[in-house]
Amino acid sequence: MNKKALKDKITKHLIPKTIMFEKGKGFISQAILESQNIVWKETGKHSQWSHIGFFGTDGKFYESTVKFGWKKILYGIRVSKPEKILKEIVKHDEEIGFQDKFENISDEGWEAITQKGKELKKKKVKYGGLELVGTLITILRWKLSRNPDKRRRILREHNPFDESRSMYCIAFVADCIEKANVNYVDVEHSVSTVDHGWFTKLKHENKKIAIKF
Repeated sequence: MNKKALKDKITKHLIPKTIMFEKGKGFISQAILESQNIVWKETGKHSQWSHIGFFGTDGKFYESTVKFGWKKILYGIRVSKPEKILKEIVKHDEEIGFQDKFENISDEGWEAITQKGKELKKKKVKYGGLELVGTLITILRWKLSRNPDKRRRILREHNPFDESRSMYCIAFVADCIEKANVNYVDVEHSVSTVDHGWFTKLKHENKKIAIKF
């Protein structure tokens, strides 16, 4: 697929009220995938995604991320126009996925989700690097336990490094979606992996859409 055709295919999905998953080409993305696979490989699945964000009702993409630029490092909530996201996807990603048309989130619910994203950006919430380490520790504890009840309990415990002023990507998305009175992940936000989003209680009309390139 040539670059123009790829951009056209992606662009039609970069629309309001859509959740987007990413799998990047870089080392950090691959490291996140492998750490998540401690859980998913054991259940016969594999970790497909390393990042997540959503397009709010204003059409902009909301995410908690780390971005390295020439002049500064972004370490927190970022709100970007679709055109900017499209350029980054084509340059840095190898696969993206979308979920949209949710049956149990109303228009008012999406407004609340978007406002929550704006509020967390205004509060200057940072990307949860230490929180991400806490998630890995929790996953390792889960891996070492053989007791099913204890395993379920571990995934519902609070992250040992959770901070109210820091959220990594899935914790940010789950926290925003909760404003629509819906749980996006069925484990503790700060210990969930990106792939928990695929096993969500959210009902949506379309099948999940994945685009490889």
